[in-house]
Amino acid sequence: MPFSGFSADSLRFLGELADHNDRVWFAENRERYERELLDRERDFVDAVGASFAALDQRVQAVPAVDRSIFRINRDTRFSRDKSPYKTHADLWFWIGDDRKSAPGYFLRLVPGSVMIGGGAHQMTPGQIARFRLAVDDGIHGPWLERVLEDLRAEGFEIDDPSRKTVPRGFSAQHPRAELLKHIDLHAIRHFSPPPAEFTRPEFVDWSMERFARVKPLVDWLAEQLGGVSPPDMRL
Repeated sequence: MPFSGFSADSLRFLGELADHNDRVWFAENRERYERELLDRERDFVDAVGASFAALDQRVQAVPAVDRSIFRINRDTRFSRDKSPYKTHADLWFWIGDDRKSAPGYFLRLVPGSVMIGGGAHQMTPGQIARFRLAVDDGIHGPWLERVLEDLRAEGFEIDDPSRKTVPRGFSAQHPRAELLKHIDLHAIRHFSPPPAEFTRPEFVDWSMERFARVKPLVDWLAEQLGGVSPPDMRL
């Protein structure tokens, strides 16, 4: 089906799921979930995939759960929180073979809000090593700094570093010490309430405009994260 927009009930469902996060309630509302959220996500991914063909043909947009659509079920095996369902909906459009470690673009729907951006959220050890070498480089590192400065000026937030200290092998006084502390990197912009386009077909174009703004960051990551780390690099 052509994408007609998400509905007011798309986010309302997530809000009610947060209040009734149990399997009985979800089973009673499964048809509503599929109609108001999952089916619309599939249509959105189809439409965005066609738009990415013009922006960046490397991007993969696959309208299936565990591809561009994240499953609503939580993996509770290693979590103290045993709530069975996520109370947000994530969509992911990636560059490369490995969906999990590849850089790309994302959209998150939460009750009353939309989050959109791009980056890399699960770098492999080899990618982390290459990221650090690129940040250390006198050309690629400053270029990344400028990209992030431009994104901040446009209202995007850059996530905080995962590490508290600069990794071994780099000076604590490095001019890009804070960037070296990252083991993932995202630029995210929050829209609360969601834009008026959210419930209309124009939400595809609205999203693509924001994806285009984070494309320089995604391009930098796609260029720098390939390959295998040198054997002497340590995390």
